[in-house]
Amino acid sequence: MSQSSLDPEQPIAWRAVPEDTPVRSADGESVGTLYDMLGSDQEDIFHGIVVHLGRLGHRVFVPADQVTLLTPSHVDVSLTSAELHALPVHDEERQFDLGMVGFIRKHVGWKQEKDR
Repeated sequence: MSQSSLDPEQPIAWRAVPEDTPVRSADGESVGTLYDMLGSDQEDIFHGIVVHLGRLGHRVFVPADQVTLLTPSHVDVSLTSAELHALPVHDEERQFDLGMVGFIRKHVGWKQEKDR
């Protein structure tokens, strides 16, 4: 099924939401656009979204339990516009896990997640 044939109001899977999809707050305001979907394809676990707030705004992380609707035309969250703008700036370093690293001698270290 092509992206153009999807009903813009039909809920879709987290993997199918395109980047730059508008994000709407609980108070109905368009607060920004979808920057990234975070999850694990291997385990089929959706962790949340990264929202770019406004044109010159910063990026914030919204956990999956606060994402209320995913459609081809918009993403809705349970936070108000003020709550979204009060969130801390998203830190890319959170996408690293503690694990075994090293090619010859394995040791504990930080490794980048394979799926986001």
